Amino acid sequence: MPSMLRRSRRRELTLTASFTNAIQEKVHLPQHFSESISYNAFIVAHTDIQPSSPSPSIAKSPDFARPSLTFSLYRSPVLNLQHHPIHTLPPELLIRIFELGSFDDALFLIAISHVCHPWRMLAIHTHTLWRRLSFGSHGLRLWKERIARTRGCSLDVIITPPQHRFPDMDALALQLHLLVPHISKARSLELRFSSYSPFLWNTALGPICRQEHNMGRHASAPLVHALQLEKLTLCFPENDDTKEFTLFAGVAPRLHNVTLDGIRLTWLPELYGRLTHLDYTHHGFTTGPTAVDEVLGMFQVSSALRELRICFRRGVRDGEVLYLPRNDAPAETHLLQLERLFLAVDESDIDIPPELTSLSSRLSMPKLHELHLVDRHFQPANRRWCKPAPFPGLRGALSLFQVTIPPNIKVLAMAGRWADHSSIPALAKHFTELHNLEIYGEEKDLIHM
Repeated sequence: MPSMLRRSRRRELTLTASFTNAIQEKVHLPQHFSESISYNAFIVAHTDIQPSSPSPSIAKSPDFARPSLTFSLYRSPVLNLQHHPIHTLPPELLIRIFELGSFDDALFLIAISHVCHPWRMLAIHTHTLWRRLSFGSHGLRLWKERIARTRGCSLDVIITPPQHRFPDMDALALQLHLLVPHISKARSLELRFSSYSPFLWNTALGPICRQEHNMGRHASAPLVHALQLEKLTLCFPENDDTKEFTLFAGVAPRLHNVTLDGIRLTWLPELYGRLTHLDYTHHGFTTGPTAVDEVLGMFQVSSALRELRICFRRGVRDGEVLYLPRNDAPAETHLLQLERLFLAVDESDIDIPPELTSLSSRLSMPKLHELHLVDRHFQPANRRWCKPAPFPGLRGALSLFQVTIPPNIKVLAMAGRWADHSSIPALAKHFTELHNLEIYGEEKDLIHM
């Protein structure tokens, strides 16, 4: 039975005079306001300044080829629309500003995408802006949305819990669970932990350490390969887990930059044979000749290094670490491409570790151009800091460097307890091609030495 409230015929749409006048007042500015707005320095008429057209590189990119982005930035359906001068900036410059702002605040891109429609279209369709994932704060829902907006772009992943706070193992496990399916897209991976927690590396690295012989028990878990990974940073100075980890099932064909502190890794040629930059702080589980042999074995695999930073951190152990006898030393390890060498001493050491001098005596570096002697206890930014006394064994170490370090280096930098002004003339005389000598970060004049 038809309802009695239903109309028998559809009412025709008619525009009354009052409705038409209301719409015109909303769309067209009043005459007195249009005259005053021309004198406003912050509003520019559409006919006076046209938005700059995109450059050929941006116009050809797949991100810019979207109709919504092109229409919003450069074409407006309203001819008399007022434009702010900031809309005349090229999109390349705006994207760079957005990128710099996102480094300091994870919510920056969310904020600027709510400023106006053109900025929102530019931010959303520029997928590279969302590639940086910093899991230090905020919820996982935010990071899921950022991963979705990256589309096919590579990712820069940073997991750094707040300082002076114990790492939340459950939160860390959830973060790795979210990240592992996308690890093949990771361009860089950085994990830094400053506070102690037992078996922390097990939780952080377990999901990316699956190997083929474990697939029988985990048939549903695929191997994790880092196909686009270029930079890897793993730092946990308080680690006490001596386990050796094999990452990414041995597959990371683009890896060339590695920073390690407080971790033991299986040094596979497939993973680390193409390294050009290595910043390595020894874990301290081995000392003396054993530690030196372990590090030299790593260098034999990564023989294509161009920059090397090495430091031996002392562990709390009984007994005394002895020097490695020179007559029992094996053959030299050749680093034929090495150009920059950084020898660092940890802030807790009171003297130069014997492992450091023993290691330098067994390296062949014919192309070495820069030698930096670093003291991690040296903090010139602190106003109360004063120049400390040199290491007790500094003279012996510098005499050894005159034998082991090639004389063709051009840059020599000394800081902290490495600096000894009485030894500078002998060093300047030995390194005949020295062009730059830095003491405490200040360049010295070699002519009047």
